[in-house]
Amino acid sequence: MYSGILNVDKEKGISSARVVSLVRRALNQKKVGHTGTLDLEASGVLPIVVGKATRVSDYMMGKDKTYECLMEFGKKTDTLDAAGEVIKESSKTCKREDLEKVLEKYRGEIEQIPPMYSALKVDGKKLYELARSGKEIERKKRKVKIYSIKLIDFDFPYAKISVTCSKGTYIRTLVDDIGEDLGCLSFVKELRRVRVGDFLVDEAVKSSDILEMDKDKLLSKLDRVDKALDNFPRFDLSENLFDKAVNGMTIKIDEIIDEEVEEVRVYSRDEFIGLAKSFESRGGYFLKMEKVFYDRENKNI
Repeated sequence: MYSGILNVDKEKGISSARVVSLVRRALNQKKVGHTGTLDLEASGVLPIVVGKATRVSDYMMGKDKTYECLMEFGKKTDTLDAAGEVIKESSKTCKREDLEKVLEKYRGEIEQIPPMYSALKVDGKKLYELARSGKEIERKKRKVKIYSIKLIDFDFPYAKISVTCSKGTYIRTLVDDIGEDLGCLSFVKELRRVRVGDFLVDEAVKSSDILEMDKDKLLSKLDRVDKALDNFPRFDLSENLFDKAVNGMTIKIDEIIDEEVEEVRVYSRDEFIGLAKSFESRGGYFLKMEKVFYDRENKNI
């Protein structure tokens, strides 16, 4: 069984599930998943987790992301992107400085109402399934963070922006809200995710190339699991403790770990073993292995 993270550049028009299917077929392996859906109409970085790396899916979902978005003004669509039907139009125009002023408002922590056309589940049903059947239900506001929002280009009725944001942020909702604030309406014309954590689109394998690539070459593109966990502090064990760590045992250590640190990445022999929690007991310090990712048969994890 192969394990690792494949950085894929998903093409526009195919689903995240379809990319998972392509990787499964290319590697002839069932245990494959994605790390959060990327809209059908969007393209860009979609990290695919393979084998034991599927256990870091939740950690990957928590990574901040960067998008490049082409906005079109003057219209509002039911899906908030170019795939939807126009439900409202406006003849009002705006200037570059008007947009720049409104963008200021969206830096930092903001509240969003998730769009009806989304994969978010309510009472076990995906919102887009309800939307397609003509239903609209009340959605709760959620707090998200916009770390950076920049205007790259402006030529009314179009504008291109770059947004770096937290998990759970809907760029379509952001663009719709901006258009409402300006009074001239807007929707997402094109959307491209250029970064998820340390995974960059310039380093990604194109989804259209997955089945065309030699299997060994595709395997060489698998990143190690610890790339998804770089926000956890690193802790190195001596070589004689390697087997204990790999077997998930609790290990006595000589030094205290910062009490504010909940988990650490454990290494031994310069190999990534997994995540562990530290604790103190009877005047001694210990590491309790929580998740072991090391695979003796396949070290490329």
